[in-house]
Amino acid sequence: MNKLFFFLSILLLNLALPSQAQVRSYLVRFTDKSNSTFSVNRPQDFLTPRAIERRSRQNIRILERDLPVNQPYLTQLQQAGAKVIYPTRWFNGALIEADPATLSRVNLLSFVRKDNATRLNRAENEGNGKIEIEDPNPTNGRVEEDYGTASTQINMLGINKMHDDGFRGENIVIAVIDDGFQNLNANPLFRQTKILGTYNFDRRSADVYTNITSTHGTRVLSQLAAFQNGQLVGTAYNASYYLFMTENNNPNIENKVEEINWIFAAERADSLGADIISTSLGYSTFDDATLNYTTSNLDGKTALISQAAAIAARTGMIVIKSAGNQGFASWQRVTFPGDADSILTVGSVDANSNYVISSSRGRTVDGRVKPDVVAMGGNVVVGLPNGNVSVSGGTSFAAPQIAGLAAGLWQANPSFSNMQIIDIIRRSGTRFRNPSDSVGFGIPSYTRARVLATEERSLYKSNIVVYPNPITYNQLQLWFDEQHLGKNFSLQLSDALGRVYFSENIKLQNISYQFDISKYQLSEGLYFVQISSQGINKVIKIVK
Repeated sequence: MNKLFFFLSILLLNLALPSQAQVRSYLVRFTDKSNSTFSVNRPQDFLTPRAIERRSRQNIRILERDLPVNQPYLTQLQQAGAKVIYPTRWFNGALIEADPATLSRVNLLSFVRKDNATRLNRAENEGNGKIEIEDPNPTNGRVEEDYGTASTQINMLGINKMHDDGFRGENIVIAVIDDGFQNLNANPLFRQTKILGTYNFDRRSADVYTNITSTHGTRVLSQLAAFQNGQLVGTAYNASYYLFMTENNNPNIENKVEEINWIFAAERADSLGADIISTSLGYSTFDDATLNYTTSNLDGKTALISQAAAIAARTGMIVIKSAGNQGFASWQRVTFPGDADSILTVGSVDANSNYVISSSRGRTVDGRVKPDVVAMGGNVVVGLPNGNVSVSGGTSFAAPQIAGLAAGLWQANPSFSNMQIIDIIRRSGTRFRNPSDSVGFGIPSYTRARVLATEERSLYKSNIVVYPNPITYNQLQLWFDEQHLGKNFSLQLSDALGRVYFSENIKLQNISYQFDISKYQLSEGLYFVQISSQGINKVIKIVK
């Protein structure tokens, strides 16, 4: 591998220790992964078989960014006096704790990137235990679900029809990243839930159940995994789960390090082979106002967590994120990483399918539709840590409902890529022809998605997706499989009358290709994107 030299990037994190200790936490970025003992040709050394299979199934290559960081670099950090907390594969670095003198020694190391230090908040340690997983045993027998008072939220998405078709998340692995799952291991609502593993990134332990202040994570997971006939049935109650806690247990603290913890959890979800990440956490402002984001940062590229969410999608996972509840607040917009370009960001509607005004709105600063879709987030029936059910409100509970829909659709269409499932969910929305800043493409439906999936299977299986569809801003983006890299393609945009607006021959260098359509001044109607290459001739219908 070629050695890459970049600027040093050290992110300083506030540490709640006595001031005289002067110990801070930093995210240190490395210059390279040269001379690594790991190789992209031996992914079994650092990825589970299921993680490798997920990539292989979607023709996604193992890249250098997937490799673990160089162990000698971590050793040299320790020799310089730093306490190494978490390594990060995707950002090629490590979280450390250090006093000023130690930090000076770290800065002199040749493999540490050079840049100005940016202050963040405290991070915690992670163990090195590797959780091995097994494929869950599917439940093939017919189950008569009684959704009780949760029927409204279930029926809104057509989840009842999905369950009728026999899709309840079997053989799908979902990583839920939240603030802890109070008493979940003793909760009768989750008696059947298949938990493959847990990790508490705040406390550096496997315990995500006890001494947890918030009930948020338990209520969120109930939308997916609870099963109590006549009370509450989750959207994907037969899926298997990893539960990751990334938030500080103090609900009155909003530390930027919690954003960094989310990245570590996403990396772990990837390496363990999760299919879906469902997260109802979001970031915009922090206790230290100097660290706040601004709405101008909502470009999908600025926030580290948004970069991580996009990388997670490029490993073949479906990432689903709540839009946030900033509609009443001065922020108003979706929270990070909801601005990432290849994830599903989920807003909130009430039982009558009307927009809930507290739900965060879009768009991104580069004009993309956010939220992507919505689900019921007003007066949602949720499970509580004591085993009872109650009602809660917020996009936090809408997002996992969509995650369950995605699980069922992927179970029904296992040959599809993550981007195909995301595209079908968007196109099944009630407002797919006329998206808005408040509800995006609207309320998706399993029954509509089932029809779209059938149409998709009838096309050539090239796993190429056009986004956005409908056309909602002046850029069209094509997503390709890794297998297509280096191939020559002919691209053409035409309307229903056969008029050609755009025609170009390209050699594909990246898995996404974007072109500007603003100069064509397209009117509302039906258009066709034709994509041709050797062995491929695919026509995708899009709507303006």
